[in-house]
Amino acid sequence: MSQVDARSEVKVVSASVRDVARSVKRAVNGVLDQWRYRMLLTRQSFPNPANAILVVCKGNICRSPLAEAYLKHQVGKYGLPTVVESAGLETSFGKPAHPLAQVVGTQEGLLLGKHTTQPLHKEQVERADIILAMEWEQRNRVIKLYPQATQKVFLLRQFYDQSVREVADPYSGTLQDFQVCFSMIKQACDVLVMRMLPAAKSG
Repeated sequence: MSQVDARSEVKVVSASVRDVARSVKRAVNGVLDQWRYRMLLTRQSFPNPANAILVVCKGNICRSPLAEAYLKHQVGKYGLPTVVESAGLETSFGKPAHPLAQVVGTQEGLLLGKHTTQPLHKEQVERADIILAMEWEQRNRVIKLYPQATQKVFLLRQFYDQSVREVADPYSGTLQDFQVCFSMIKQACDVLVMRMLPAAKSG
């Protein structure tokens, strides 16, 4: 066997090993996601009614401002007396929403121009009946900081596709990344608001 053939064979074997490793990783992550989702449901209590919603992400610049603005629009549309706020786990006071988040908001009839960031604080957590996190680790951080809030911390994607996967942060991405992010946020919030309606009517 020539050196060229040997190198080609090694590359094929290496590619096969990588493919197997990726398949195993996907399978493990799938099982882990299912386990996390089942565990999540056993630790939650959906409020009846939900008078206050708090949306949390990392910087309170991209995802949570979009979700806050859209939720405010939806609860207003259905006449729900729900207060909606947002906050960041790693942010400071007073920064505006990301320019591309503002563009996407404008495209959807939502105005984010007056949004200013604020760090997550105890009073917000205590006021909220529902706390929405964008990522599993963010959920864990909220619960670690405020263990008394465990039952009211939800992942946004559990309302989108019944999973514990993240709503990816589009911060360094393109306008299309922000549009994809908002589409996921919008669908999740629609499901959440529909779930709130019977409680609001019977409460």
